Amino acid sequence: MNLRFRFAYFALSVFPVSAGDDVIPSAKGGLDSLPSEEYSAKGVIDLEMPTPQSKTRSSAKSGLLLPSEGYSAKGVIDLEMPTPHSKTRSSAKSGLLLPSEGYSAKGVIDLVMPTSQSKTRWNLGWGMSWRKIGSVGFKTGATNLIAPSVFGANSFTPPPGIGPETGLSDRFYDNDQYVRQEPRTPATGRTTDYKYNEHVPGEPLFLSASGGERRVITAASASAPTGWSEGDEWEISPYLSLSRLTDLGRGWSLGPSFHFSFTNVDGRQGGLSTLDASARRDIFDVRATDRFDTTGLILPSAPYTGSPGALAPLLPVEPTSPRTFEETLRSTDLAVFSGSAQESLKVNLFGISLGANAVYQSESRFFAGIGTGVVLNIADWDAKRSDRLIQVTNGGAPVEIASAGFRNSGTDLLFGFYLQGSLGYQISDSWSVEANARYDWNESLNDSVGGSDFDANLTGFSLGAGVSYSF
Repeated sequence: MNLRFRFAYFALSVFPVSAGDDVIPSAKGGLDSLPSEEYSAKGVIDLEMPTPQSKTRSSAKSGLLLPSEGYSAKGVIDLEMPTPHSKTRSSAKSGLLLPSEGYSAKGVIDLVMPTSQSKTRWNLGWGMSWRKIGSVGFKTGATNLIAPSVFGANSFTPPPGIGPETGLSDRFYDNDQYVRQEPRTPATGRTTDYKYNEHVPGEPLFLSASGGERRVITAASASAPTGWSEGDEWEISPYLSLSRLTDLGRGWSLGPSFHFSFTNVDGRQGGLSTLDASARRDIFDVRATDRFDTTGLILPSAPYTGSPGALAPLLPVEPTSPRTFEETLRSTDLAVFSGSAQESLKVNLFGISLGANAVYQSESRFFAGIGTGVVLNIADWDAKRSDRLIQVTNGGAPVEIASAGFRNSGTDLLFGFYLQGSLGYQISDSWSVEANARYDWNESLNDSVGGSDFDANLTGFSLGAGVSYSF
């Protein structure tokens, strides 16, 4: 008799033993005795009574009634009894009731036990985002460039030959007029060596000399800090994501996620006025007039030319103070200076996000997800400032007369956190497409370059679309 059992997760082998006992006790499987000769069981339990004379047998251990000879049961156990004389055998080792030689058991009980382990899957995604971030602001400091003194300093040049305003000296005036010293001058301070072309009797003698020059320079300068800013702009940001989702049942799955993105943020502004300066030069022609005291003197009628030691009134060699000047504007020159600054900031922003994703998928192929976590931003930045000093003289062409350049760069670690939502459609078991919306709260980037302070706001909103592969 041959006996064979087949299960989904274990198998029971039957070893032949010597026949002799009709019934053998069993300690496993809930079966206390086995059918007698010519019994066959297949499938679940299909009892066939071949004859009305078939008898049952009882199991003293379990209380089960087992069919007698010629019984066939289909469904769970398939016992084939080839001869009516086959007997059962007992196994002292296992306590099972074993059929005798020639018994065959064909695998009928196929138990498929559900696994107790949760299903997980990896999702690798990539795509493109449009991020509205990167508002850049500069507080532009005053330029270090200084407007030069192109016109020099104030100056005065008296008419030539007029001599000092006070003291004993030879003095020469226009139209060959003069008052010169003679041998009696050191002792008396007077002279008869003088010449004039006009004189009003009873009035002082006025003699004038031209050819003098006065230059007046006026300068004005104003340098004050200024500033500028650029609002948020949409920047292209490719991204790569990786998540490991565990099936929680009822359409939900949850797991950790990793996200990497790259965004370029920049701002530039030129033509910033950091200096307004001007210089003006006025040139005057100067005519000087000396007045000589004639009190008590009766001068000869004009025109008169005297000589040293002549018989004539002695005129004081030194004029009466103060000397008077008459100025006539000859020309004006104007130079205008303007400081022009250009500033720029370029930031290569690498974002590394670690968080958790929760995804819900109904019986259809559509799914929705939400995620949050922390962000580490690596900001590799480069800031520049260049200054130019432009001069325009008398309305002419602008000329660059000075320049300066400044640069500062660095790498900063800036922290933040994010909140993201997504909608997607599963194309196949492995491929899906999705659209996402995300908002990042990040620290700002702050530093300075060339006396200017700058700030880059890295907080902002983004919209993205991409594909993902599950494995």
